[in-house]
Amino acid sequence: MRQFYTDSTGAIAFETAAPTPDYALITGTLRDSLWDAKYNERSEDGQRYYHESQRSLYISFISGTYTFTEVKDYETYTANLADEIFKGNWLTAQDTCDNLSTSGIFDATKKAEIKSDIDNYILNNY
Repeated sequence: MRQFYTDSTGAIAFETAAPTPDYALITGTLRDSLWDAKYNERSEDGQRYYHESQRSLYISFISGTYTFTEVKDYETYTANLADEIFKGNWLTAQDTCDNLSTSGIFDATKKAEIKSDIDNYILNNY
């Protein structure tokens, strides 16, 4: 799990280990405020990802790739997953995606694409 570290110049790093021996783990109220900012960032990233996905789905609908019923069924079927992503709950979204079986346009390819996006986000941000 990543932590916040700082060096003597005040530079802050968010890494799995101290980047160099002169970096020390940040504790106390500064750590708490940095975690608050990181939580907000994850929520904003989730909202951005959700809106980009919805935009892509809308374009697929208006271009005739999917029907209204297919899009509605997809949105209903993946609602819990979308909600977790939108809220920035990436770890929960990962678990939800893993346990969600394929259905309709949420096929194996779409599931793998979303899972890859979530896994990469977690790898780079947790």
